[in-house]
Amino acid sequence: MKAGPKKPQYEPIGDWDALGYFIEEAGEVLAAAGKTLRWGWNSYNPEPGASRETNVEWLRREVADLEEAIQRLKNLTPVGRAGSDAER
Repeated sequence: MKAGPKKPQYEPIGDWDALGYFIEEAGEVLAAAGKTLRWGWNSYNPEPGASRETNVEWLRREVADLEEAIQRLKNLTPVGRAGSDAER
């Protein structure tokens, strides 16, 4: 399973993009975890045409994406840098 943005135009290219990507992926982990907690590990979306990915598979995929986002944020953003708000 490949983590990270799937299309080149969505690649985070700077500090703020990396932070935005991290926040987005964190939200997706929360969504997957919430559905898993509500419906169970082996449940899946019953809608016609929806992926047959189980909630545990979805959660694992989103956690992998979040791990990639964390690494990008560590590599691109010196967290706690003085004056970083002024750069936006």
